[in-house]
Amino acid sequence: MRKTLRYSLLSLLMLVCGFASAQTTVTFDAATDLSAEGSTAGETSITKDGITLAISNGIMGNGQNYRCYKGATFTVTSTVGNITNVELTSTANNTSNYGPGNFVVADGNYSYEGKIGTWTGNASTIEFTAQEGQVRMTQVVVTYNSDPTAMAAPVITGNDVFEGTTTVTITGEEGTTIYYTTDGSDPTTASASGTSPVSFDIDATTTVKAIAGRDDKTSTVATKEFTLVTFANETIASLNEKTEDEAYVNLTLTNAKVTYVDGSNVYLREGDKALMFFNTSIEMPVNAIVSGSVRVDYDNYYGIHEVKENSFTTADSLTITESEEAAVPTSVTIEDILALNHICDYVILNGVTITSEQSGNYTNFYANSGDQRVQLYRGIDLSSYAGDGKKYDVIGVFNNIYNGNAEIQPIEVSFATGISGVEADKENAEDVIYNIAGQRLQKPQKGLNIINGKKVIVK
Repeated sequence: MRKTLRYSLLSLLMLVCGFASAQTTVTFDAATDLSAEGSTAGETSITKDGITLAISNGIMGNGQNYRCYKGATFTVTSTVGNITNVELTSTANNTSNYGPGNFVVADGNYSYEGKIGTWTGNASTIEFTAQEGQVRMTQVVVTYNSDPTAMAAPVITGNDVFEGTTTVTITGEEGTTIYYTTDGSDPTTASASGTSPVSFDIDATTTVKAIAGRDDKTSTVATKEFTLVTFANETIASLNEKTEDEAYVNLTLTNAKVTYVDGSNVYLREGDKALMFFNTSIEMPVNAIVSGSVRVDYDNYYGIHEVKENSFTTADSLTITESEEAAVPTSVTIEDILALNHICDYVILNGVTITSEQSGNYTNFYANSGDQRVQLYRGIDLSSYAGDGKKYDVIGVFNNIYNGNAEIQPIEVSFATGISGVEADKENAEDVIYNIAGQRLQKPQKGLNIINGKKVIVK
């Protein structure tokens, strides 16, 4: 009797150990597991214990983090068993640049929270696409099933974030029965069930859990969160009043003017309020008039009013009309900018002097009026204007607040009307000549020149 019990316990222990050993984990550390390509950008890969990480365009050998550039793919492949879980640790949170929320995965279940992105499913290859921005990873942990006879967990698919209703589909191995719950509890063979694949609709925020079963075997539990969202109606003016981020905004625009385009960042003004479409894929040319509605997320980025695209963003409800009427910069004072008025607007500072200060390896430039000044950050090179004591008109965008201090990105600089420096230059019989980009010239060039503070067209 005791001998039989002993053997039974031993058999149970072996079964448990055998089940546990079926799941094998391989950890990639960006500080020590490096690709042969080093820090050279491009196609790169690393193989370890039968698992290969590959990036179509990025870096995997700088000893700090694996970088998958925007638009590139990050592929995890196994030759030792189907992958059931991938956990990646990023250097930023959620959908921030470098965060795990910038990845999109076509198959399996992918979710992220903070700096951690998690994929679950059952596949020999998983392809992540850095669709929204670059992703930087310090660690990637891959778990695979080394027992080919083990039952694979089902895959739950559907729109993670939805409006109204969405269809959930649960797919297991061929011939399996799917057991599932929608209340967050772990499923058993007594739960709601159906032959794979199983589909049903939900109309509320729901946690779906499922297992697959066949021949007295059941899989591990698959879990997927589905979130119902509603959109808040907002305008440029109402978003200018917000101090906190707000996801899922239905932004209504009424004859908003595109005042400036800086790469994929687009600045719009409506009335006396403005905002920036950050890293947008919507084509809105400078000077265009935009009306209609668009679904976006609002981000108060250190006081700067930005909207960003989400999975619901399209230009389908927008009317974008190109215009030859040039956007007119709003005339502001340094006092206005320091008071954090005209955020994200296209502005002009009239009659200011430009100075510079050295800070370590960097040169900081400032627009000055009396005892007030505001930093001119990035934009065009201001070296030829700084410290000459002359007055200038500076056109730019108020697009940055650093440590509570306003900064303007300069776009164009020209001599202010009636400055004393012009007369001094005339007395010296030496013309002071700049092109429209603010670069000093030895002699006038064809096109628009600024000579002694006046605009002159040379044909």
